[in-house]
Amino acid sequence: MSNLECKTAHALNRRIIENFMDIVILRHIWRNRSTSGYDVIKFLHRKFHILASPGRIYSILYSLERQSLIEGSMNQRKRVYSLTSKGEGLLRDTLLTRKHVNAVLFSIFSEF
Repeated sequence: MSNLECKTAHALNRRIIENFMDIVILRHIWRNRSTSGYDVIKFLHRKFHILASPGRIYSILYSLERQSLIEGSMNQRKRVYSLTSKGEGLLRDTLLTRKHVNAVLFSIFSEF
């Protein structure tokens, strides 16, 4: 892969992750049962090589909490989040549509 292709792939991956950030965070919380904002930032960097700003991550966490998809609680000196049953339902429904999402992405890129 050329340098240009590598940069393009990285930029496209970043766009996809940023657009699905709420789902990525919900899935990370589901897998880890209880996680902090800092843990989410570390996960994104380790898994996707994306260094997300704390402001962006905490904004999404607060939004998910206001929607009752996650609930936060204090654990020692940090706030940790866990999935609610509503969050689990949304995540389950979203993951069931992944074939459709894959088909949409395939159709976008197969037209070239």
